[in-house]
Amino acid sequence: MLSIIRAAYLRGARSCEFVLVYFGVAAFSGMTRTRIVRWSLLLLFLYAAESRAAEPQRVLMLHAFNYTFPATTLIADGARKRLLERSPQRLEIDADFLDLGRHTDAAYEARIAEFLRTKYEKRPPDVVITLGSAALPFIVRHRDEIAPNVPVVFTAISPQSYGALQLPPNITGIISEFNLDKTLALAERLQPKATRLFVIAGSGQVDRRWQSVARKTIEGRERNYEVTYLFDRSHAELMEEVKNIPRDAIVVYLTLFADSRGNTFVPAEMAGSLAAASPAPLYAPYDTYIGNGIVGGFVETFESVGIEAADMALQILAGKDPATIAPQTNPGQAYRVDYRALARWMLQESKLPPGTVVLFKKPTIWTEHRGIVSAAILIVALQSLIVAALLIQRRRRLRAENLLKESEERMTFAAAAANIGLWQFDQHRNELWATEHCRAMFGLARDVPLTRDAFLAAVHPDDLQIATQSLQRSLEPEQSAISDVRIILPGEEVRWVRMRARSRSDGDGRPDHLGGIFIDITEQKSAEAEVALQRREVEHLMRVSVLGELSGSIAHEVNQPLTAILSNAQAALHLLAQESPDLIEIRDALEEIVHEDNRAGEVIHRLRGLLRKGERKAENVNINDLVRSTISLLNSELIGRDIVARLDLENTVFLTRGDSVQLQQVLLNLVMNAMDAMASTPMTQRFILISTRAVQTGMVDVRVKDRGHGIRPKENGRVFEPFYTTKDHGLGLGLTLCSTIIQAHQGRLTLVNDDGGGAVAVFSLPIQQPATGIA
Repeated sequence: MLSIIRAAYLRGARSCEFVLVYFGVAAFSGMTRTRIVRWSLLLLFLYAAESRAAEPQRVLMLHAFNYTFPATTLIADGARKRLLERSPQRLEIDADFLDLGRHTDAAYEARIAEFLRTKYEKRPPDVVITLGSAALPFIVRHRDEIAPNVPVVFTAISPQSYGALQLPPNITGIISEFNLDKTLALAERLQPKATRLFVIAGSGQVDRRWQSVARKTIEGRERNYEVTYLFDRSHAELMEEVKNIPRDAIVVYLTLFADSRGNTFVPAEMAGSLAAASPAPLYAPYDTYIGNGIVGGFVETFESVGIEAADMALQILAGKDPATIAPQTNPGQAYRVDYRALARWMLQESKLPPGTVVLFKKPTIWTEHRGIVSAAILIVALQSLIVAALLIQRRRRLRAENLLKESEERMTFAAAAANIGLWQFDQHRNELWATEHCRAMFGLARDVPLTRDAFLAAVHPDDLQIATQSLQRSLEPEQSAISDVRIILPGEEVRWVRMRARSRSDGDGRPDHLGGIFIDITEQKSAEAEVALQRREVEHLMRVSVLGELSGSIAHEVNQPLTAILSNAQAALHLLAQESPDLIEIRDALEEIVHEDNRAGEVIHRLRGLLRKGERKAENVNINDLVRSTISLLNSELIGRDIVARLDLENTVFLTRGDSVQLQQVLLNLVMNAMDAMASTPMTQRFILISTRAVQTGMVDVRVKDRGHGIRPKENGRVFEPFYTTKDHGLGLGLTLCSTIIQAHQGRLTLVNDDGGGAVAVFSLPIQQPATGIA
């Protein structure tokens, strides 16, 4: 009996206390000793079972490597979270790191197994979960020592490794298919023009398994690459070779647990180093590599592996036979890529396979909260429409109130800045509106009423009829009138104003409003007058210059009649000295003196006309007479230069309206240019042909043709430019002034080469009246 109580005490104070109570009750009730012993044993068994059921279930996670390996860490985190969430009772989770990546000798493995046996001898786990490919072979070899007959759930085991192990029935788990073929397919979609393939793997046990898988996968593909296997290199050799990979190549990184010199590494950390050194994009079948510079691949997330393994462990803890739970593959495999790596190597996201998970891409507000953003946009749009409608109505009302005022201010300011006065006249109401600047232009004070007569009263008397007629013309439909008139200001100052007027019709088409502008053009008129004066001065200087060149010929023209007068006078005196003078001969001598005197007077008269200064004189000019008088003036010059002047004048009276002096200056200048152009022409060919012809447009053409060198190519198009000359002592103003004079007479001057040689100068003038009679 004492041994039973002791056993109950060992099982727990609560059981012992219950037994003591029971014995007291039994003794009190007079039970027999035998029955007390029987009931005591039954109660102790029941409470022992109760105490055992109250103990927590235990799960042992065996990491194949140390804590620095992110893959097994992620699997463990996913499994731990799932177990704690789904377990119906209290659960204890232990973890141990086998560190088999760095220590592969049998002695180390034996020490680890002995350590685990000792650690879990008194508190064995209910389920063992292996994390990493090396942990499953370890537990298979040492399970009888560490946890005899305890069910095992494995993770991260390839189909090849699973088939080679020949596991007992109570071991099940998750088979990871690392599909290298699909990872290569992803690389081909992103780099369709790539021709070289580089495959990287280390020298560890897992690395060598990957080497055989990679060779078999690549050899079985239809597309052929120039393949380079970077296997079994030292870390330094591998990094150097990676740096020299071409930019357009495909690089696949598998695992690197150890290099050829036995140095161990964490494959995920090596992924970052290789991606930083490689000029070409890297792809890999592991999810933990993504985020360290790898583009991506066809991978499974290790969190999902841990969750699937935890679900299997929970079924076993719930009492399900492990032998009935078949190993399965993880359904969470998919294409996963790093958006930052795509951008680094300029790979197009549009070429990714459908359903690819793109990581590290900053989502837009629209992507994250599409519904909220849509609703907010709709609400804001409706509110904006309502507010806009209210603002539009308010703005229209304010605009209607201020439009006329603002428009008037802007127009008035702009017009005053341009020295323009605005006005408008309402015929029906007989009201005149004008700007203040308009008042100032006409010298009207502020207190003077604005009327039509007040404005017309300021117009110069000589221009009053012009102003009135212009206003009357503007009353015609769709007609505008422009006229320049003089204004007499109160201080007797005279200014020029340009009137622009236009009528506006009412609904019946009758003009009811007359509006327009007044522009002060006094400065313009002064400038035009100054320019005209300067032009006349230049024209006069040019005539004086030409006459200076003809001074010898003019002197000869005057000397001839003076010599004849002297000879005839001496002859008459000689005849008168005779006793019986011959009166007939004396009369003939005197008549010859009168004729030569008239001849000399005509030459002097022509010279005076050319030298005369003053305003332009408008008169009827006979073109043929103008040609003849000009040739007479140049007669001696023509003879002195051995040039023959031929006239081909149409037998018609051509009268044009203009200044005969200016027109003669044009013809004189053209003939002089023709004589200068024939300085190097043989004497037998020196002649000038001057002709006049009527044309159908109501114009008369005056042609001056020479046999000189003509217009040279470099001179073509520039002969009318101011100050451009081909003469050594020329001013370059002759043809420019001639063109200006002809344009002022509503004509046109041209200078071209003749087909037969030389040049032809033609100026056209309007005929004043129909050509009648004989020239």
